Amino acid sequence: MKALRLKEFRETKNLSQRELAQRLGITQAYYWKWEIGKSFPNAKQILKLCDTLECSPNDLFGFKGVHAVVIERLEHD
Repeated sequence: MKALRLKEFRETKNLSQRELAQRLGITQAYYWKWEIGKSFPNAKQILKLCDTLECSPNDLFGFKGVHAVVIERLEHD
């Protein structure tokens, strides 16, 4: 499974692991496991993460939209 970009988005929002965990209603230890890839949030938790971090699931997973891929290819051709 593709790693989440949790640390990047958390730091962009100037949140500590503890602060984000509190906002998500989980322990810091539980969140930390997500951030280092030892555990993975379920679908409901991913949606709450996206809402809290103000990003889309695609952003969180690092997926690029079709338009971004087309633009990249055009720029390199």
